[in-house]
Amino acid sequence: MFYILTNIRMRIKSTGLKLRKLGNDAFSLETPPEHIKLHAIVLAVAKAKSGKSFLLTNILSQLQKAGSIQRIIVVSDTFDSNKKMMDDLNIRPGDVYSPSDPDVVTKITDTINAERDDLQRYRDEMKRYKELDKRLMNASVWDDYLTPELLSLYNPDTDEFEEPKHWLNGKPVGIAVLLDDIQSSPIVSNKAFRNLCIKHRHIGAFPDGSPPIGCSIFCAIQNYTAQGGDGIPKAIRGNVNCVAIWRTGNAKELDLLMTELSGQIPKEKLLRAYHAVMDKDPDDRHACLFVDLNPKPHHPSPFRINYTDWLILDD
Repeated sequence: MFYILTNIRMRIKSTGLKLRKLGNDAFSLETPPEHIKLHAIVLAVAKAKSGKSFLLTNILSQLQKAGSIQRIIVVSDTFDSNKKMMDDLNIRPGDVYSPSDPDVVTKITDTINAERDDLQRYRDEMKRYKELDKRLMNASVWDDYLTPELLSLYNPDTDEFEEPKHWLNGKPVGIAVLLDDIQSSPIVSNKAFRNLCIKHRHIGAFPDGSPPIGCSIFCAIQNYTAQGGDGIPKAIRGNVNCVAIWRTGNAKELDLLMTELSGQIPKEKLLRAYHAVMDKDPDDRHACLFVDLNPKPHHPSPFRINYTDWLILDD
């Protein structure tokens, strides 16, 4: 059988081989049908007071209420001044860090690994708990079964072994890292942060190969690129899943952004979507085009206006 594709004459013959999906899904967290997939890297790029933090905190709040995210880590030096906006996110006091902290990425990674260890502890204890036969009273058998971890489940008041406990009842925790107002801060040029963005889905891996804990990264920043390393490093830009774009007068930066996103969506289509949103009301400084590079199959478009409405372009 012959095909003519872009004036190239070619012949295709099947090898008989079949490829099957191996490993874990890249997006292992369940989210409501209308929301984006997780884990993801989401960038919000705009000048100050455009609504970056407002948008990201709203998305995170909805994902938290839906049970997709249970723990949010904030990296920001302006957390207290944005406290009213952040209050709805149920952030633990110990989960707020400065982007100037040289150990901030290590602390985030340690948090993710600690959640993995706690869940692994629960899984191991549940396995032992289910295997435990309370009718066996032979001391030698008890010696085999009664590890210090299992003995900690024994309640002397009830004279019973109590079922192991986990703060999410065995459900893997959904973790999001919100980076807000990090322009010109040390974390932007931090090699460890670049590695976190590249490996974010794989952190907190389990020895049995089940889906890692991982994390999603939501980053608000004023410049997509900038001289002196203030913008987003290319290693991070190449791993984004979603980008929220506001009005910009920097044609060069906009062109670069559209060019880099065009690996998955044609540049011409991206520009049409951008102008459709921005030209709708030229005076609306909060108008935002949200681009999802990995939309769910049932989503009618990879584009949204202010995240809440689909933008469907007529072909």
